[in-house]
Amino acid sequence: MKKLSVLLAIAPLLMASACASRPFRPTAYQTVAEPDTARAYGDFMVARVAALTNDPETASRYYAASIGTAPEDMDVAERAVYSALMAGDFGLAAGVARRADAGATEAGLVPLTLAADALVHGRAQGAIDILKAQQLTFFHQMIALNLEAWSQLECGNLAEAVALAGSNRTGDRRLDNATNHIVGLLQVAAEDDAAAAETFAALWAAGARLAVGAEAYAELLAARGDRDEALDILTTFRNEVSYNASLEALRLRIERGDKIEPKRLTLREGAALSFQFPAAVLLQNTSNSLATPYLVIALALDADLHQARVLWVQALLLGERPQEAIRVLREIPDASPFYAAARGQLANLLHIEGRDEDALRVAAEALAARPDRGLKLQIAGLYRALKREADAEAILSEVMVADAAVGQDDWRVHFLRGAARERQVKWEGAEADLKRALELDPDNATVLNYLGYSWIDRGINLKEGLALIQQAVALEPESGQIVDSLGWAHYRLGEYEQAVEFLERAVTLLPADAVLNDHLGDAYWKAGRRNEAGFQWKRALKLDPPAEDRARIQQKLLGGFDREPAPGAAVAR
Repeated sequence: MKKLSVLLAIAPLLMASACASRPFRPTAYQTVAEPDTARAYGDFMVARVAALTNDPETASRYYAASIGTAPEDMDVAERAVYSALMAGDFGLAAGVARRADAGATEAGLVPLTLAADALVHGRAQGAIDILKAQQLTFFHQMIALNLEAWSQLECGNLAEAVALAGSNRTGDRRLDNATNHIVGLLQVAAEDDAAAAETFAALWAAGARLAVGAEAYAELLAARGDRDEALDILTTFRNEVSYNASLEALRLRIERGDKIEPKRLTLREGAALSFQFPAAVLLQNTSNSLATPYLVIALALDADLHQARVLWVQALLLGERPQEAIRVLREIPDASPFYAAARGQLANLLHIEGRDEDALRVAAEALAARPDRGLKLQIAGLYRALKREADAEAILSEVMVADAAVGQDDWRVHFLRGAARERQVKWEGAEADLKRALELDPDNATVLNYLGYSWIDRGINLKEGLALIQQAVALEPESGQIVDSLGWAHYRLGEYEQAVEFLERAVTLLPADAVLNDHLGDAYWKAGRRNEAGFQWKRALKLDPPAEDRARIQQKLLGGFDREPAPGAAVAR
């Protein structure tokens, strides 16, 4: 049985870490009469350096040039295709793949790109012929089987298509959920609605919660007149998973009484999902940009698959390419259900880039054009990042009123408004919000930590507050900030030896955090360990704390301290 670990272990050629401060820009070399092999090697080395310095655009060009002089080198071809896709250039990737010998590799991106290119040009049988000739690694074989399934459906072979997609089942529930969704979508595309409804009903009953499946199932139910059941599916998804713009748009259509017809995917739309699904799995289980090539291919097949564009942004951010992420977000049109979420994310990215005025302008324009719930939550987060807590509170209150009108009560909104109120020293309202958030999600470590420490920091409900933080640590023992809260709670209670124990552990978990190192210095001082206190304060200064914290730490280095820090100093960093 193939496990998820196998899927993640078998990935494209590991190109370079994305750690360069700026991309590599080679100078042009003279095209003198040098041997083809020497020129190919030079192109390859330039490409390799560009890849290592996080410049996939340059890497793709020079890898492509080295293929021109050394076409037999399949490793170079695979690297060239990978780099072109990392740079977002499907056209270049397809051109390089056509010049390579696709049968000479098991890596997979070359034949998968060739198959996708065949589908882009309407050659379903050509894609089938390419894929049948391959011996691919497990990860790429899963994609290839789904591509072949959609191609077979285009040729009128539903039974063969379902069999091919079904052969991807591994026994791993996470992987098989995606496979079974492909089967259901194939059945919908072939207008076998009864079979599709059974497939999606079984997935739903088993707890599978993919947005594309919830949408297809709700459409099937509404189309046959089961509108209440369809709305129940959409409500359950929102409550159990998250808000989804596309599903909410479907909800509004059903509630208005619009005629609902199941969306029947075309060959290219289905093929695009065959790339998006595994890319989403990679994003969920890795901390790098490895999913990028598959998302670029998905968008080449279906430019309107804006969820893939949103996922591509996540991959670009993991690859430390924020400027490209901003560009991709700007490409999501205002007609897309994902427009509002994209604009909210764009505003937050602009803030991270230090462009606060641009961020606020984008946020205001987006809210004026589309007062979407998800967008409001993102903008509230932006206001909190800019320390505009009153503005955040106002937006969150609007969301809460709208939620109440449809019977929704979201712990996230209560928590965020409670935090915004706490920062404004509106403690009575903040406490009520935090308590309600905990009632709605009693095992949420973030809420437990915030409410528990807020009590202790104010000298109230001390035992109850400590118990809440201890529960939070039990839920997330590897969270440096939550462990810090427990140590700081003991500090507030005057239990300095216990405070040192937990604060040392917190600093071990999160060594580069100035606040945690400062707290440990304070605990050392109170425990009589003055030299160690000075060392921790100096270390905190090296970690670039905010100006107000820097001044306070420098003052402590001059002679320690006698007074306790002001309330709220450690709450919910």
